[in-house]
Amino acid sequence: MTLFESEHGEPRPPRTGVLARRSAVTWIILVPTLAAAGLLALTILPAGPPWDPAATRLSVEMEQVSDRIGLTDEGEAIFTDTRPELLDSADFREACGSTSESSEDGRWAVVGCYYGMGGESGRVAIFRPGDERLADQVVVTAAHEFLHAAYARLDPDERDRLDPLLEARWASVPADDPVQTSLASSVGTVSENRSTEQFAYLGTEIADAGDPALEAFYAPYFTDRQALVAIDGALDSLWTGLWADYQAQADALVGHEQANADAAAQAQADRAQLEAELTRHNDQVSEYNALRAEDQSRLVVVDADGTPGDEAWGDFLLRRTTEITAAESELAGRQAELDASVSAAQGERAAVEARGAELSALEAASVPASG
Repeated sequence: MTLFESEHGEPRPPRTGVLARRSAVTWIILVPTLAAAGLLALTILPAGPPWDPAATRLSVEMEQVSDRIGLTDEGEAIFTDTRPELLDSADFREACGSTSESSEDGRWAVVGCYYGMGGESGRVAIFRPGDERLADQVVVTAAHEFLHAAYARLDPDERDRLDPLLEARWASVPADDPVQTSLASSVGTVSENRSTEQFAYLGTEIADAGDPALEAFYAPYFTDRQALVAIDGALDSLWTGLWADYQAQADALVGHEQANADAAAQAQADRAQLEAELTRHNDQVSEYNALRAEDQSRLVVVDADGTPGDEAWGDFLLRRTTEITAAESELAGRQAELDASVSAAQGERAAVEARGAELSALEAASVPASG
């Protein structure tokens, strides 16, 4: 079974800041509660739809998926034998049973399963995404489920040779690699499913098998396994790029709005100071006018030490009038620029919110709708 894991959550417009999000979307195969769900290649499952003996050929859409996976004749024969179907939400939930539901925390949603009686009788169901940009999701999901079927058809001696090679290769995968988390979540507490999961994950997501003997186990099924892994990488890049663009726009918006807030605060402080200076200036002008005819000796600006200055009071007041007028003009210009910047930020916010809504819609389209 294939799971879509969302590590991003619901896109939302930034307020005081935007939480950093991981740059990649991780694809998890099998639900974390796999042990309870029991939808694996080696597990007996609900019977699902009855088998139609006439259904011995792939549908046109599944032929297209098979071609993109790059299946050999042997691989296509196995894939055909699983009677794979690309299903919309309701039919997919019916085929995959209760495990088609999302996890309680919303991080996991099943997008593919290998169901039926297990072994060589299992069937493949793949969720049909509601957005053409997610065509690669179908390919990766189908390939993963196909590998469960291929593993189930190996004879015991082949598995005895394969399993140690898988374990050795996985031992070299860094513990913090997201694919390790995917594997652990898929296996859950059912340790006997570890090898089939290792086989499916490595085959679709890890380019370097690390051992020619291990790579040889995939050769009967794929014409070019590296091309398949590249499709998984392209799918990852799609999500990474979309979220990176959103994050960059959101971060820029936060910076722009913070700069506007800082500028508005400074303008408010400058306006208060200018108004205080203007009030004092008007008082001085009134005092000057009252004294002009009474005591000409006082119409001189007094320095801080109490001695007469070089500037006549009238000249000083005229200079201050010019300075205050210039300050008012400069502040008005800054306010106009700030108003334009705030308006631009509002446009940016609308664009960020639209991008967030687009990503939410794409994420919703990537997983089955709840029943």
